[in-house]
Amino acid sequence: MFSFEMKGDTAKLNRKLSNMVQTQIPFATSKAMNETGKFLVRINRNDMKRKFTNANAFTLNAFYFQPAKKRNLVMTVRRKDKQVGKHYLEVQDKGGLRPRKGVEKRFEREIPYNGIFRAMTPTSRTGGSKNNILMSQVNKVSAGIKQPYSKSGVRYFAAGPHSLGKFGGGNKTGGIYRVTGKGKPQKMFHILDHMPSYKKKTDFHGLMNKFASKHMKLMLKKTMKQALRTAKLR
Repeated sequence: MFSFEMKGDTAKLNRKLSNMVQTQIPFATSKAMNETGKFLVRINRNDMKRKFTNANAFTLNAFYFQPAKKRNLVMTVRRKDKQVGKHYLEVQDKGGLRPRKGVEKRFEREIPYNGIFRAMTPTSRTGGSKNNILMSQVNKVSAGIKQPYSKSGVRYFAAGPHSLGKFGGGNKTGGIYRVTGKGKPQKMFHILDHMPSYKKKTDFHGLMNKFASKHMKLMLKKTMKQALRTAKLR
């Protein structure tokens, strides 16, 4: 028969184990939460690539996470604030009317237009590679409207729907036009009497709920093993 007996100060051992737990568990938990935060940001980035064609850098990097700390076990994934106005991804996540842009409010004030001016969209002459409004074109048109008769012979004006039939084609929407000399008016921007609306395209909270818990469990298991492996009794 073989017997084994351990003698010692069990109270001291328990105290040391308790100190180790109090130190290592918050550390392991915060590390697991932050690794999960990094993972969720990548998930959102990949989702932006799938949902939007040629998404720009701001859209791809629209999400970030605020890290957890040992003394504050809260990790939050957030969408970066837009400098002005309502964030366009908020509309994509809920669906509904697009918020008005600053340039639309500006042109409504600056441009003589008899119709209803609610929104504007670019044409091939004024849109960027992602069909966004180019501010360089906005500034050029704005300056041209303020000086309708330039020395170069270029003139800008606004016209309502179906008002340019004599030039052929019949403009279905209002617009801002450029004319050089006696040439045919070239449409620079479409003017709409309504706000464009979007269908729900993204599901931020649904995506987070789908991946967060599962990944957190995997990370916590990993970080707890690491913490216990490197822990020291003190």
